[in-house]
Amino acid sequence: MIQVFTGDSFLAREALLQEARLQGLPPRLMPPEPALVAQEASGGLFGPGGALVDLRDLLEAEWKPLKEGLESISPDAVVLLLDPRPTAARSKWYADKAQKRDYPTPGPREMTSWVINRARHHNLKLPGAIASYLAGLVGGKGSTENPAMGLEALDQELKKLTLAPQPLTLEKVQALAALDTPISGFDLVRSTTEGKPTQAFKYARELLERGEDPLRILGALSWQYVRVARAWALLQDDPMMGEGMAASALGMHPYAAKQTLLLAKKMSGEAVQKALEILIEADESAKTGRDMRLALERAIVALIALR
Repeated sequence: MIQVFTGDSFLAREALLQEARLQGLPPRLMPPEPALVAQEASGGLFGPGGALVDLRDLLEAEWKPLKEGLESISPDAVVLLLDPRPTAARSKWYADKAQKRDYPTPGPREMTSWVINRARHHNLKLPGAIASYLAGLVGGKGSTENPAMGLEALDQELKKLTLAPQPLTLEKVQALAALDTPISGFDLVRSTTEGKPTQAFKYARELLERGEDPLRILGALSWQYVRVARAWALLQDDPMMGEGMAASALGMHPYAAKQTLLLAKKMSGEAVQKALEILIEADESAKTGRDMRLALERAIVALIALR
């Protein structure tokens, strides 16, 4: 059985992990490596296995071998795919080969109800005025469109409010609400480029504790550094380039492009090149060695040393 979870990145990931718990699978997302997926899904002495596969950073060239691998997996195996925004080709394949479960971002009119229900999930009762205020901060923005203003950031705020003195007032919430960006590749890259090992390892540890695979974290770092390298090259031609032009050139959302430009401005061309070499070596080490986490930690140390 193959199920694919699409829509808002945060909602789709939550639904996938819930389904994994129902199926008795460990909440560990793995990269889209055909051999690794086949191994996890093959099972063992106690019956069929299962795999949770993260396709959020899937390249088009990686889809064909993964698709072929998925088609050869036993129908009894449980494979859960996280693919918030599938391409047309993947959507067509899912229609024939998988059960699709879509979780779109609530629209602006639905967001207040989502906030109230999510607060209840955290055992937090919110007055209508507070729920409306928080919903207004997010509007209809999804977790992938702008991570600083998506549902994941809003969920973090609701968790924070559970620790605040009760009863809550609108003034208290307005003072406390920050909607900080959830931990991402940006955080890791920023902390390494700024030479902050304690912060970098803190981010890496929290990502691992959330169930992220070390190989996927390396992949996120590589993806971000490749964009930083491209941004660095663009800045050599146009030092005043803004986020709008960068977004178009890099194929990124303006928010992500702005963050990438800021990172690129902090690095020399030599440092960018060396960072890419470090990550290539780490990726090879993680895939051929036994300890992917060690490969990730060594890469972080080497990246920080570039500063």
